[in-house]
Amino acid sequence: MKRLRYAFIIIVGLFFFSILLASSVRNIYMSDDGGANRLGFLAKPLKFMAEAPSTIKKVLSAPEFYVANSESADGFAYSDKFPSGRYPKLLLSYKDEKFGHKFDLLNINNGDLIKQWSPDNELLYQKAYNEKNPRRPAKGSDLYFMHPYMTNDSALVLNSQLTSLLAKVDKNNELLWLKNDKTYHHTIESDGEGKLYVCSLPFESGKYDFLPGEHESYKNTLLDDHITLLDENSGDETFTKSVIEILVENGYQDLLLYKGQVISDMIHLNDIQPALTDSEFWQKGDLLVSCRNISTVFLYRPDTNKILWLRHGPWYNQHDADFYGEDKIVVFGNNVIREESVVDDRITSSNLSFSKIRDHNEVYVYHFNNDSIATPYTRLLKNEKVRTITSGRSDILPNGDLYVEETNSGRIIIGDTITKKIEYVKRLDKDNISSLFWSRIIN
Repeated sequence: MKRLRYAFIIIVGLFFFSILLASSVRNIYMSDDGGANRLGFLAKPLKFMAEAPSTIKKVLSAPEFYVANSESADGFAYSDKFPSGRYPKLLLSYKDEKFGHKFDLLNINNGDLIKQWSPDNELLYQKAYNEKNPRRPAKGSDLYFMHPYMTNDSALVLNSQLTSLLAKVDKNNELLWLKNDKTYHHTIESDGEGKLYVCSLPFESGKYDFLPGEHESYKNTLLDDHITLLDENSGDETFTKSVIEILVENGYQDLLLYKGQVISDMIHLNDIQPALTDSEFWQKGDLLVSCRNISTVFLYRPDTNKILWLRHGPWYNQHDADFYGEDKIVVFGNNVIREESVVDDRITSSNLSFSKIRDHNEVYVYHFNNDSIATPYTRLLKNEKVRTITSGRSDILPNGDLYVEETNSGRIIIGDTITKKIEYVKRLDKDNISSLFWSRIIN
């Protein structure tokens, strides 16, 4: 009986300890001061205890860039529908170990490796680390590079959105220039005249009267995405403008607060595509801008600070907006729905989810001439179950086939409106392939 009594006391004690720990941890995460006011010196050890299981899991689990896949063949797999000799090159971005990000230029038609870059990831990380960045990762953290841009002399321009880093390395992986004055993230696109448009994030946000509170309270937490233009050869900045400012100055403030709610990542700028030629619907130098967190794409003219056209949906949380032909744009719609109620997730416990009626990614083709939208690749995307929750890239190739990077699944597919013709994965071992990091078609 004594053993039962002791066991009962221990179980009850653990039960009440768990309740106390849970309520204390809730206070830590919900309070502005991290629980220091109410819990004092106990706040940090309590937070450590709460995070211990997830920390242990991270240590024991495979790296984040590992994607479980034991079936797909390494490299290119061609179907009997593949017409040889008709495809451009592919600049592949992947990882094979910690601080082991590599880039391969591949011939899609035969799978040949044309060139490989393997810059010193750790050296770049150390040079770029900036203590002034309020959202900096812990020292020694791994990093990955997004959307490499290849210049005419085979140099690469790279950004790493996990730290303050934009860099250019030559064809032999030697560093040419590096910037760490702000966070650079997502796409890198050329204006065709020696300059590059990049998504950037200053360490301190602008001050906005439509937001509650004083600037001091949100200047380090509001993600104030900027459109930034840089000289390709030197990295010098020639233009920068806040997307929040652009929307407010063009009368779209309500789009930012249309639910009467605000989050720190209001915009989530993820693509800036410059127009390289004139057409009836845009001029050379106009920008097609994608803002994920408001499911909005707009056409912007920097010279006049005017939004010429804006569309909210039908895409949800989209990535990759491109000009197509003389009168169309193409948008890769992830079609996932975000649950922002992290404290009380009433609808779904997942932050990003597909709905029953939109259970895969979609490619939307918007026609300016008649204000209509088509989805010609639905059958291909549905048949192949293309479902990257975050990220994702697409291009309509010169022969009309669709290229898609299913980023989270580490897969590239190319096919027509119905049938997959090519698949590519980068195998790491018999059970895993690498996630991909915004590879690029090189025409």
